[in-house]
Amino acid sequence: MSRNETILKHLQRGQSITNMAASRLYHITSLQEAIRDLRAAGHVILTQMEFRNGKRYGRYVLVGEPV
Repeated sequence: MSRNETILKHLQRGQSITNMAASRLYHITSLQEAIRDLRAAGHVILTQMEFRNGKRYGRYVLVGEPV
């Protein structure tokens, strides 16, 4: 399964994902590229910015599929 398919399946299960989770769960270090590719394919993915321990990071959530 490709990187994009792995991330899409994760998001389709209703789960959000961060860079740290993608790295830990799937050994994917290029999450932003996968998100960019999925958005280009028509998937609507929201980026929620979060702050924890003085650091800022994005959490990605699938909110719509291509028509």
